[in-house]
Amino acid sequence: MTLKTTASALSLTFAMGLAAAPALAQEYGGGEGQQQQQDQQQQQQDMGQPEQQQQADFSDEELMKFVELQDKIGEVRDDYVSRIEGADSEDQARELQQEAQTEMVQVIEEAGMDVQEYNAIAVAYNSDPSIQERVDELSSS
Repeated sequence: MTLKTTASALSLTFAMGLAAAPALAQEYGGGEGQQQQQDQQQQQQDMGQPEQQQQADFSDEELMKFVELQDKIGEVRDDYVSRIEGADSEDQARELQQEAQTEMVQVIEEAGMDVQEYNAIAVAYNSDPSIQERVDELSSS
C-alpha cells in the first residue's frame, strides 16, 4: 500500500461522514497485532456508529447544523490529506489519519452535534433522496 492510497482512503472516509472510518482503519491496519484490532474496535465504539434501523427524521435545525459543518470538516480533510500524502511512512500516515478523525470529532462536538447524529444524517443523505433534497435546499439558501 502506498501513502497515496492511504490518503485516498482518508478522503473516502471523510466523504462518507466518518461512517466508514473504523472499517478503513482495520483494512489498512494489516496484521499488526491484537492490540491494534482492539484499539480499532474501541475507536469504532467511540465514533458512535449509527444504528442500522435509525429513522431518517431530522429537523431543519439538525440538517442546517450538518450543512454548516461540511465546510469545517472539509478544511480538516483537506489539511490532513495533504499531510498524509507527505508522510514519511505508513505508520506516520496512519497516525495522521487517527489525528484527523479525532479533530473531526472535536469539530462536530464543538458545533453541538454528536458524531452518531452527524453520521446518521450523512448516511441518510447518501441513501434517502428526500433527506438529500432537504440538505441541498438548506445549503443553497
